[in-house]
Amino acid sequence: MSNKARLILLAAVAAGLAWLWWWGGRDQQVAEQRTFRATLLSTDTAALRSFTILPAPVEHLPALHFQRDSSGWTVASDSSVFRAFQRPMNELLAKLAHIRPVSVAGSGKDIRERYRLVDSTATTMELPGASGGTLRVGASTGGANTATAMMLEGDTNVYLVPGLFHEVTGMSFIDWIPKPLVNGDPRNWDRVTFVFPGRHMYSLERNKDGWTVNGSPADSIKVGKYLWALSRYYGHGLMDPADTLQAELIYSMRVEDRSRPDPIILGIFNTPKGLMARSTLAPPWMVMPIDAKQELARMFRPPEAFMAH
Repeated sequence: MSNKARLILLAAVAAGLAWLWWWGGRDQQVAEQRTFRATLLSTDTAALRSFTILPAPVEHLPALHFQRDSSGWTVASDSSVFRAFQRPMNELLAKLAHIRPVSVAGSGKDIRERYRLVDSTATTMELPGASGGTLRVGASTGGANTATAMMLEGDTNVYLVPGLFHEVTGMSFIDWIPKPLVNGDPRNWDRVTFVFPGRHMYSLERNKDGWTVNGSPADSIKVGKYLWALSRYYGHGLMDPADTLQAELIYSMRVEDRSRPDPIILGIFNTPKGLMARSTLAPPWMVMPIDAKQELARMFRPPEAFMAH
C-alpha cells in the first residue's frame, strides 16, 4: 500500500471514530434532556364509547357527556341530548389518539395558575379506557409554535403539547349541536337558484361542459370553489323559534341535489332581532342568526361573481 493510500485510510478511520464519539455523546445528551414522558395520553379512539368534558368551574357551564352508538356520537347536557357535530368530534378524536408533549413548563402552583390549570380554571376530560384516564386542559401559548398546557391525573408536571385544544374542548353545548345550512357533496349538485329581495333571481346550472349562469358560460373554477365552501359552512348560535312569527323572507336558495329526494332550501328572514336562517336540512325548531355583512355576502353572491371573462 502506498503512503498516500495509507494516509487516506487513516484519515477515514479517524473521521469514523470522531463521528461515533459525536453520535454517542448526542444520544447521551438527548437521554439527559428528555426526562419527561414521551406520551402524555394514548386513546384507542375506535374503541372509545364515552367521555365527559367538565368546563372550568369559573365558566359556570354544565358538564358535557358524549356517548357513541350505532349512528355515531351524541352529546348530552342535563336532560337534553343531540347528535354531536361530527367535524369537531373528528378533530378531537384525532388529537386524543396520541398526546405527545414537547416540554415541561414546571410543576409549582405559580405555573399551574399561569397556565390556568388550577381547580377553578382548568377544563377536565374524563376518558374511560385511556392511558391516564383524566386530563386537564389549560391555556395556550402564543406565537408561531402554539402549544396547550396540560396535566395528567397523578402527575404534578405541567406539559406543553403542540396545537390548540381549547378550540374544541372549550366548545359549549350549543356549539356541539350541528346547525346545517346548505351542506352535502357539491359533486351531486346540478342547479343552485338564488332569490334576492325584490324577487330578483338567477341560477347556476351544471351541464356537460361545466357550469352556466342563467344559461351563459360561467367560470367553473370560481363556481367550484364557492360551492365547496358553501357545502362545508354551518351556522353559529341559535335563536328563539318564536321570532319567526314576525319574520319576513328576503333571501332564499334552492339546491337540487340528485342524491336527495327533495331539494335543499335555505331561507334568510328579516326579524326585529336581526337576520335569521332556516334550512330544510335542520329540524323545524332550529333557527340560526346570520351576520348581514359577512355571512350573507358569502352565501348570496351576484351572478357577476361567477361570469367567465
